[in-house]
Amino acid sequence: MQLRRLDPLGGGRQRGEPVIRYYWRVFLDQHRQDVRGRALEIGSSETLTRYGNGAVHAAEVLDIAPRPGVSVVADLTRADDLASDTYDCFVVPFTAHLLFDVDAALYHAIRLLKPGGVLLINFPCVDYNFARGVDMGTGKPLFVFWWFTPLQVENLLRRAGLQAGDFEIAIYGNLFARVAYQMNMPAEELTASERGHADPGHPLLICVRVVKPAQWSVARPDYREAWVPDVTPAQWNRRTGHYPGP
Repeated sequence: MQLRRLDPLGGGRQRGEPVIRYYWRVFLDQHRQDVRGRALEIGSSETLTRYGNGAVHAAEVLDIAPRPGVSVVADLTRADDLASDTYDCFVVPFTAHLLFDVDAALYHAIRLLKPGGVLLINFPCVDYNFARGVDMGTGKPLFVFWWFTPLQVENLLRRAGLQAGDFEIAIYGNLFARVAYQMNMPAEELTASERGHADPGHPLLICVRVVKPAQWSVARPDYREAWVPDVTPAQWNRRTGHYPGP
Protein backbone atom coordinates (compact mmCIF):
# COMPACT_ATOMS: atom_id res chain seq x y z
CA MET A 1 0.00 0.00 0.00
CA GLN A 2 1.68 3.19 -1.16
CA LEU A 3 0.37 5.26 1.78
CA ARG A 4 1.81 2.90 4.42
CA ARG A 5 5.02 4.89 4.77
CA LEU A 6 6.78 7.40 7.01
CA ASP A 7 7.76 9.95 4.39
CA PRO A 8 5.88 11.55 1.48
CA LEU A 9 5.89 10.13 -2.00
CA GLY A 10 8.78 11.33 -4.13
CA GLY A 11 10.64 12.55 -1.07
CA GLY A 12 8.35 15.57 -0.97
CA ARG A 13 9.45 16.76 -4.43
CA GLN A 14 6.79 18.57 -6.44
CA ARG A 15 4.56 16.07 -8.29
CA GLY A 16 1.90 17.70 -10.44
CA GLU A 17 -0.59 20.11 -8.88
CA PRO A 18 -0.90 19.88 -5.08
CA VAL A 19 -4.44 19.09 -3.99
CA ILE A 20 -4.60 22.20 -1.82
CA ARG A 21 -3.72 24.42 -4.77
CA TYR A 22 -6.29 22.65 -6.94
CA TYR A 23 -8.95 23.75 -4.44
CA TRP A 24 -7.69 27.33 -4.51
CA ARG A 25 -7.94 27.30 -8.29
CA VAL A 26 -11.51 26.01 -8.09
CA PHE A 27 -12.37 28.87 -5.73
CA LEU A 28 -10.75 31.48 -7.97
CA ASP A 29 -12.58 30.12 -11.01
CA GLN A 30 -15.84 30.84 -9.19
CA HIS A 31 -14.84 34.40 -8.30
CA ARG A 32 -12.82 35.57 -11.29
CA GLN A 33 -15.23 38.52 -11.71
CA ASP A 34 -13.80 39.97 -8.49
CA VAL A 35 -10.29 40.23 -9.94
CA ARG A 36 -10.59 43.71 -11.38
CA GLY A 37 -9.59 47.36 -11.25
CA ARG A 38 -6.59 48.32 -9.17
CA ALA A 39 -5.59 44.98 -7.68
CA LEU A 40 -3.01 43.77 -5.18
CA GLU A 41 -1.62 40.28 -4.61
CA ILE A 42 0.88 38.92 -2.12
CA GLY A 43 4.05 37.36 -3.48
CA SER A 44 3.38 37.53 -7.21
CA SER A 45 0.86 38.74 -9.77
CA GLU A 46 0.05 35.19 -10.90
CA THR A 47 -3.62 35.32 -9.90
CA LEU A 48 -4.15 38.84 -11.19
CA THR A 49 -2.65 37.89 -14.55
CA ARG A 50 -4.49 34.59 -14.90
CA TYR A 51 -7.93 35.75 -13.77
CA GLY A 52 -7.93 39.45 -14.58
CA ASN A 53 -8.95 38.94 -18.22
CA GLY A 54 -8.36 42.59 -18.99
CA ALA A 55 -10.45 43.75 -16.03
CA VAL A 56 -7.33 44.56 -13.98
CA HIS A 57 -5.94 47.94 -15.03
CA ALA A 58 -3.20 48.06 -12.37
CA ALA A 59 -1.66 44.87 -10.95
CA GLU A 60 0.54 45.40 -7.89
CA VAL A 61 2.53 42.89 -5.85
CA LEU A 62 3.11 43.14 -2.09
CA ASP A 63 5.95 41.39 -0.33
CA ILE A 64 7.98 41.91 2.80
CA ALA A 65 11.28 42.40 0.97
CA PRO A 66 12.18 44.22 -2.26
CA ARG A 67 12.85 42.12 -5.35
CA PRO A 68 12.01 42.30 -9.05
CA GLY A 69 8.27 42.43 -9.61
CA VAL A 70 7.41 43.68 -6.11
CA SER A 71 5.83 47.13 -6.21
CA VAL A 72 4.67 47.40 -2.58
CA VAL A 73 7.24 46.49 0.09
CA ALA A 74 5.48 46.01 3.43
CA ASP A 75 4.72 43.54 6.19
CA LEU A 76 0.96 43.02 5.99
CA THR A 77 0.80 42.67 9.77
CA ARG A 78 2.37 46.13 10.19
CA ALA A 79 1.11 47.92 7.08
CA ASP A 80 0.21 51.21 8.79
CA ASP A 81 2.03 53.28 6.18
CA LEU A 82 -0.07 51.96 3.28
CA ALA A 83 -3.06 54.09 2.33
CA SER A 84 -6.59 52.93 3.15
CA ASP A 85 -9.34 52.55 0.54
CA THR A 86 -6.89 51.93 -2.31
CA TYR A 87 -7.66 48.62 -4.04
CA ASP A 88 -10.65 47.05 -5.76
CA CYS A 89 -9.30 43.55 -5.16
CA PHE A 90 -6.71 42.02 -2.83
CA VAL A 91 -5.60 38.39 -3.25
CA VAL A 92 -3.86 36.72 -0.29
CA PRO A 93 -2.91 33.13 -1.18
CA PHE A 94 -1.25 30.68 1.23
CA THR A 95 0.00 33.34 3.62
CA ALA A 96 -2.24 33.41 6.70
CA HIS A 97 -0.68 30.33 8.31
CA LEU A 98 2.76 31.99 8.14
CA LEU A 99 1.63 35.14 9.97
CA PHE A 100 1.63 35.02 13.76
CA ASP A 101 -0.37 38.26 14.05
CA VAL A 102 -3.10 37.14 11.69
CA ASP A 103 -5.66 39.53 13.26
CA ALA A 104 -3.48 42.50 12.29
CA ALA A 105 -2.95 41.12 8.79
CA LEU A 106 -6.68 40.70 8.22
CA TYR A 107 -7.37 44.18 9.57
CA HIS A 108 -4.90 45.75 7.14
CA ALA A 109 -6.07 43.58 4.25
CA ILE A 110 -9.60 44.93 4.67
CA ARG A 111 -8.44 48.48 5.35
CA LEU A 112 -6.51 48.62 2.07
CA LEU A 113 -9.66 47.86 0.07
CA LYS A 114 -12.00 50.48 -1.29
CA PRO A 115 -15.57 50.21 0.05
CA GLY A 116 -17.11 47.40 -1.99
CA GLY A 117 -13.66 46.01 -2.78
CA VAL A 118 -13.11 42.26 -2.52
CA LEU A 119 -10.60 40.27 -0.50
CA LEU A 120 -9.92 36.71 -1.70
CA ILE A 121 -7.93 34.83 0.94
CA ASN A 122 -7.31 31.25 2.00
CA PHE A 123 -6.56 29.51 5.28
CA PRO A 124 -4.91 26.05 5.21
CA CYS A 125 -6.38 23.52 7.63
CA VAL A 126 -3.49 21.06 7.26
CA ASP A 127 0.02 21.68 6.03
CA TYR A 128 3.65 20.79 6.49
CA ASN A 129 5.55 22.29 9.38
CA PHE A 130 8.85 24.07 8.79
CA ALA A 131 10.47 22.89 12.01
CA ARG A 132 13.47 25.22 11.71
CA GLY A 133 11.89 27.81 9.49
CA VAL A 134 12.44 28.34 5.80
CA ASP A 135 14.25 31.13 3.99
CA MET A 136 12.21 32.28 0.99
CA GLY A 137 14.24 35.42 0.40
CA THR A 138 12.04 37.67 2.52
CA GLY A 139 14.85 38.76 4.81
CA LYS A 140 13.83 36.61 7.74
CA PRO A 141 12.83 32.95 8.22
CA LEU A 142 9.20 32.00 7.80
CA PHE A 143 7.52 29.65 10.27
CA VAL A 144 4.13 27.96 10.28
CA PHE A 145 2.09 29.37 13.17
CA TRP A 146 -1.44 28.21 12.43
CA TRP A 147 -3.55 25.45 10.95
CA PHE A 148 -7.08 26.78 10.77
CA THR A 149 -10.60 25.53 11.47
CA PRO A 150 -13.75 27.02 9.93
CA LEU A 151 -14.91 28.29 13.33
CA GLN A 152 -11.54 29.92 13.94
CA VAL A 153 -11.70 31.69 10.56
CA GLU A 154 -15.22 32.98 11.17
CA ASN A 155 -14.14 34.37 14.52
CA LEU A 156 -11.21 36.12 12.82
CA LEU A 157 -13.60 37.71 10.33
CA ARG A 158 -16.02 38.84 13.02
CA ARG A 159 -13.21 40.30 15.13
CA ALA A 160 -12.25 42.29 12.04
CA GLY A 161 -15.61 44.07 12.15
CA LEU A 162 -17.42 41.97 9.55
CA GLN A 163 -20.97 40.67 9.71
CA ALA A 164 -22.30 37.45 8.18
CA GLY A 165 -23.44 39.25 5.03
CA ASP A 166 -19.96 40.65 4.39
CA PHE A 167 -18.21 37.35 3.73
CA GLU A 168 -18.60 33.89 2.23
CA ILE A 169 -16.67 30.90 3.53
CA ALA A 170 -16.04 27.89 1.28
CA ILE A 171 -14.65 24.65 2.69
CA TYR A 172 -12.74 22.23 0.48
CA GLY A 173 -11.39 18.76 1.08
CA ASN A 174 -12.05 15.54 2.92
CA LEU A 175 -10.14 12.86 4.80
CA PHE A 176 -8.57 11.35 1.70
CA ALA A 177 -7.71 14.74 0.20
CA ARG A 178 -5.92 15.63 3.43
CA VAL A 179 -3.97 12.38 3.41
CA ALA A 180 -3.20 12.75 -0.29
CA TYR A 181 -1.83 16.25 0.23
CA GLN A 182 0.31 15.21 3.19
CA MET A 183 1.57 12.20 1.24
CA ASN A 184 2.39 14.35 -1.81
CA MET A 185 -0.16 12.78 -4.14
CA PRO A 186 -0.99 15.35 -6.83
CA ALA A 187 -4.55 16.35 -7.63
CA GLU A 188 -4.27 14.58 -10.98
CA GLU A 189 -4.04 11.21 -9.20
CA LEU A 190 -7.34 11.70 -7.35
CA THR A 191 -10.65 10.97 -9.01
CA ALA A 192 -13.18 13.75 -9.53
CA SER A 193 -15.33 12.40 -6.69
CA GLU A 194 -12.33 12.16 -4.35
CA ARG A 195 -11.44 15.78 -5.08
CA GLY A 196 -15.00 17.06 -5.13
CA HIS A 197 -16.33 15.65 -1.87
CA ALA A 198 -16.35 18.34 0.83
CA ASP A 199 -16.33 17.01 4.39
CA PRO A 200 -16.55 19.78 7.02
CA GLY A 201 -15.16 17.31 9.56
CA HIS A 202 -11.92 16.93 7.58
CA PRO A 203 -11.33 20.17 5.67
CA LEU A 204 -8.09 20.83 3.85
CA LEU A 205 -8.53 24.44 2.74
CA ILE A 206 -10.83 27.29 3.78
CA CYS A 207 -11.34 29.98 1.15
CA VAL A 208 -13.01 33.30 1.95
CA ARG A 209 -14.50 36.09 -0.13
CA VAL A 210 -14.90 39.36 1.78
CA VAL A 211 -16.68 42.44 0.45
CA LYS A 212 -15.62 45.51 2.41
CA PRO A 213 -18.71 47.22 3.89
CA ALA A 214 -19.26 50.85 2.93
CA GLN A 215 -19.21 51.96 6.57
CA TRP A 216 -16.46 49.65 7.81
CA SER A 217 -14.62 51.32 10.67
CA VAL A 218 -12.64 49.20 13.08
CA ALA A 219 -9.91 50.05 15.56
CA ARG A 220 -6.57 48.53 14.74
CA PRO A 221 -5.96 45.47 16.93
CA ASP A 222 -3.16 45.49 19.43
CA TYR A 223 -0.06 44.16 17.77
CA ARG A 224 1.36 40.84 18.94
CA GLU A 225 4.91 39.59 18.42
CA ALA A 226 5.89 35.95 18.07
CA TRP A 227 8.72 34.15 19.74
CA VAL A 228 10.69 32.08 17.22
CA PRO A 229 13.68 29.80 17.77
CA ASP A 230 17.18 30.94 16.91
CA VAL A 231 17.92 28.47 14.12
CA THR A 232 19.54 28.37 10.71
CA PRO A 233 16.58 28.13 8.32
CA ALA A 234 16.25 25.74 5.43
CA GLN A 235 16.42 27.18 1.94
CA TRP A 236 13.24 27.14 -0.13
CA ASN A 237 13.48 25.32 -3.44
CA ARG A 238 10.53 24.99 -5.81
CA ARG A 239 11.67 21.56 -6.94
CA THR A 240 11.95 20.11 -3.43
CA GLY A 241 8.86 21.99 -2.25
CA HIS A 242 7.96 21.36 1.37
CA TYR A 243 11.20 19.46 1.95
CA PRO A 244 13.77 22.18 1.23
CA GLY A 245 17.42 21.40 1.61
CA PRO A 246 19.73 22.86 4.27
